[in-house]
Amino acid sequence: MAGHVWPTISLTAVSDVSHGTLPGDSLMPSAIQTSLLWFYPFSYLAERSPATGRPFTIRATNTPPLVFFRDPQETGAVLAGPGSALHPGEGGAMISPIVGENSFMLSDDKLHRTGRKAALAALGARAIEGHAVMIAEVARRKLTHWPSDVGSPTHGRLRALTLEVILRTLTGNLEDELDPQVAVLHRQVLDMLTITASPIFVEPRLRHGPGKLIWNRFLRCRERVDELLTQLISDGRFTSSLGSSLGGCQGDNEVDGVQLARDNVMSLILAGHETTAAQLAWAFQLLAHHPSVCDRLIREIDADKKDDYLTATVQEVLRHRCVFVFAIPRVVAQPVEIGAWTYAPPANLLACIYLLHHDPAIYRDPHAFRPERFLDAPPDPLTWVPWGGGRKRCPGLHLAMLEMKVVLRTVLRERTPRASTRRMERPRWRSVIVAPHAGSQVVLASRR
Repeated sequence: MAGHVWPTISLTAVSDVSHGTLPGDSLMPSAIQTSLLWFYPFSYLAERSPATGRPFTIRATNTPPLVFFRDPQETGAVLAGPGSALHPGEGGAMISPIVGENSFMLSDDKLHRTGRKAALAALGARAIEGHAVMIAEVARRKLTHWPSDVGSPTHGRLRALTLEVILRTLTGNLEDELDPQVAVLHRQVLDMLTITASPIFVEPRLRHGPGKLIWNRFLRCRERVDELLTQLISDGRFTSSLGSSLGGCQGDNEVDGVQLARDNVMSLILAGHETTAAQLAWAFQLLAHHPSVCDRLIREIDADKKDDYLTATVQEVLRHRCVFVFAIPRVVAQPVEIGAWTYAPPANLLACIYLLHHDPAIYRDPHAFRPERFLDAPPDPLTWVPWGGGRKRCPGLHLAMLEMKVVLRTVLRERTPRASTRRMERPRWRSVIVAPHAGSQVVLASRR
C-alpha cells in the first residue's frame, strides 16, 4: 500500500484518565499469566484475544501491565506513536545485559537517532548490494559440514552461519578468510548467547540460588566478548561508517566513546544474526512439513530464471512464524488515547505481530502455510509487520531478506528438507524472539 499513512493517537490530560482500568484485564495471578506467556506464547495470546479484535491486558511479573493490540489501525497507532508519550527504547530494556545500557536500541533521544543512522548506512539496501556472493559462499562452506539424510537440529548451525555473515558485514570482509581475532569473537559470542534460551535471562529473581552458576557463566563470557570488541574497535577493524558514527555521539550524558561503540556494535551483532537464524530455522521447519511448497520452490530454484516463489515463501514464513511475537513494547510516559481507551502510566503497549498476522479478517485461512497468497500482490505494510514499525523498525531488514533468500537457495540446490517429526515444533523464547523449541530438527536429504 504505497503512500499509506499511519494512524495517529491523541494525548490526554491526566485528569481525564481512569487509573487502573485496562481492556480485557484478567484476575488470574500474574505468575500464572507469566508462565503461560513464556511456555505457550502463540496459543495463550490467541486464547486471550477477543473475537472482536479489541485489545487485552496481561499482567506479568516484574513489568507494568502489558496491553496487546491486534487491530491494524490500533497497532499502527502504537507503532507510530510520538516519542513524548510512548517510549520504545525503555520497552527493550530486557536485552540490556547483552547490548549494554548505552545501546541506540534502548534509547529514544540523540543516541538513538545517531546510532540508527549509522546502522542504516551499514545495513541499508545500497550498502549490502554486493553481499549475496559472500552469503552464498559462507552458506556453501557451512553446508559441507552439516549432516545429510538424518534428522538433526539446524538452528545452532544457522546461528553460526548468520553470525559470520553479520561479522563480515560489519568489518567489511566480504572475500578473505575470517580474521583470527574475529573468528575468536565469533566463538565467544555464540558461547555467551546460550543464556538467551534460559528463563534466567528474562527473570532476574532466578539469577540467585541454582541459577547463579548459569548467570555467572554468562558474565564471564560477556567479559571475554567485551575485551575482544574493545580491542577490535580501538584497532579500527569495523567499517568506517560504524566506527565514526556509533562511537562519536555522547548525547546529553557523558558516555565513553569506545564503550558507546561497543554497545552499538554488539546491538548490531545480536540483532543481525539471532533473528535471521531463528527465521531460517522456522523456514526449514515449514518447508519440511509442507513438501508440496518445498518441491515447487526447488523447481523454481533449479530453473534459475526468477525468484517470485522464493520471495513469496520468505514473506509467508515471516507472516506465519515471525520471530517477533510482538513489536518492542512502548512504555506509556504520559496519557494517550488509542481507540476507545485511554492509557496512563504505568503500562506497556504492544503491537502483537503474531495476532495481526493470523487475523482471519485479514488473511484467509491464516494458519495455513501458503506462499501463493503473496504471488499476485506484495504484503500490505499495515497488516504485515515482521520487522516492527515506527522509529524502531528493524534497520537490518534488507540484509535479513537477502540472507534468507540466498541461504534457502544455496541449501535447496543440494538438499531437500524433510520432516523428522510428526508435528511442527512449538515456539520457544530466546530472549525477545521465538525459535523452534527443539532447534528445528529436520532431515536435509541429499539431492541425487
